[in-house]
Amino acid sequence: MFFLKMVWLDWFYPLKSAFYQVCQICLFLCISFIKNLKISTMKIKYATLLLLVTQLFFGQEVVKEIEIKRATIYLKGAKVTGTTPVVLKKGRNFVKLINLSNDIDENTYKIGLGKNTTLMAITPLNNYLHGNKPSEIEQKLEAEKKKNARSIDLLSLQIKTLLGEQSIINANLQVHTNDKISPQEQLIKLTSFYAKRFLEIENSLYLLQEQKNDLVTANANIVNQLAEEKTNKNKNKKELLLEIEAKTEMSFDLSVTYVVNSAGWMPLYDIRATDVSSPLEIVFKGKIYQKTGQDWTNAKLFVSTYLPQNNQNRPILSPLYVNEFVAGMSYNQMNNDKYKKIAVNATTNSYQMRNDANNSNEEASYFDLPVANVSDSQMNILYELNEIQTIKSQEKEQFLILDKKEVAATYKYHTVPKVNQSVYLLAIVKNWQNLNLISGEASLFFDDNYIGKTYLQSNYVNDEFPISLGIDERIVIKRRKIEDKDEKKFFNSNKKETESYDIVIRNTTKQTIDLEVLDQLPISENEKITVKSLTIGDGVYDEKTGSILWQRKIESGKTEIIHFAYELKYPKDMRIHYSNR
Repeated sequence: MFFLKMVWLDWFYPLKSAFYQVCQICLFLCISFIKNLKISTMKIKYATLLLLVTQLFFGQEVVKEIEIKRATIYLKGAKVTGTTPVVLKKGRNFVKLINLSNDIDENTYKIGLGKNTTLMAITPLNNYLHGNKPSEIEQKLEAEKKKNARSIDLLSLQIKTLLGEQSIINANLQVHTNDKISPQEQLIKLTSFYAKRFLEIENSLYLLQEQKNDLVTANANIVNQLAEEKTNKNKNKKELLLEIEAKTEMSFDLSVTYVVNSAGWMPLYDIRATDVSSPLEIVFKGKIYQKTGQDWTNAKLFVSTYLPQNNQNRPILSPLYVNEFVAGMSYNQMNNDKYKKIAVNATTNSYQMRNDANNSNEEASYFDLPVANVSDSQMNILYELNEIQTIKSQEKEQFLILDKKEVAATYKYHTVPKVNQSVYLLAIVKNWQNLNLISGEASLFFDDNYIGKTYLQSNYVNDEFPISLGIDERIVIKRRKIEDKDEKKFFNSNKKETESYDIVIRNTTKQTIDLEVLDQLPISENEKITVKSLTIGDGVYDEKTGSILWQRKIESGKTEIIHFAYELKYPKDMRIHYSNR
């Protein structure tokens, strides 16, 4: 029934509006005709009364286009509010709002009316006859493109004519023996004519082709610029017909609020460090995309971290089972008690493998540089831009600075030479959750030099958040295996292997550095394989992860060597392999 009602309304209201206009025209013609026939004043009054009754029955239709005054941009989607001034007559009025975004969520309409008015009905419409009027810049570019295309055609015609002349000359380069002029004289005249005329033709062809190439290049640039200028503006077909009952004649600003899907934003960061003794500056930016077909000109802008979801049902967690995989064994066999096995697998990166034993509870220290007012609710963070903004409807993204903070950070060098023989400078931010950061790409700068990009993970679970500021090439590190002829030994049915490594570090910077070095011993998953630490020096060993952490303070120009070794013991007929998970 609802569908039938919507379909009926979709054709009835435009038909009603058109019928009303036709009736008005007919009545005005009748009145003019009556006056010309000098019919009695009473009949004229009756005709005028009939016109007023028609106006009263069908109401007054006003066509308006809203101007966006306020927008709240979500991670996906946006809630916009637009206004337009309207003047209503007493009684039934029809206000048609045109050029609305095509992807409006029709369940989100909210209409703001003046006092002594009642909203009787809202009817969404589509105007498929609405023309796509190009902008002034697009019109100029199109005119220039047509002008160039015409010149290209004329040049092509001249080139074709000259090439035809060349063909005719080539076809008639013959010496005739029956002429009064001797063949030698004919040949001299032909070659003279050929050299002169062909040179003129070739020069003309060269110049014409050069002009044509320039125009073709210019038109290609115009086409690219047109593609740049093309927006979704004026492509909107959506309209909204409001039926409003007014108790008196009045004027007010009518407001419309709705949600569109063709807008949103992505978080970006600039992270800047001047040196290892200065605070860290974090610039929080929003990459805004807006393709609604309506420009948001001088609008109050809010940016929200909320992500609207169509499915608001709570998730249901089902049991997750893990078991040993044995090749050639069926699923039911592997789930018998004989084969059951409990396993725990933690996915970590090289830095997360270690938790600092001296975690502090002090709050993150930062100094606000106001760009937007930030409000933190239970479900999202809302940034209210302090300045009025203009966001164009276009294909390319636009960038806004949402927040700036100077954050107190500690700096340390970090290396995992087994994975990468480079030394990274880390900025450690404590209690980073207080900074209202969400996951996003970050550009790194150190001492005004661009370092590269990283990705901030807002779901990082530790209190201290490490931000990599890139590789310091001035610190040289090498990890080398120490060869031992007696590294493999056999005892009865077992075999023992010794693995030894040296980590060599040289500090070529001009200051003393604090460096943490991370390496590891293998962890046995088989009771027949044993791992024994032989020497790790002053390193701290973590049995859960197998990692070893050394803390070093290395003076400028100095070199340090870290030595560690371990022993593997396993049956001599067993083949072993290493794997990372």
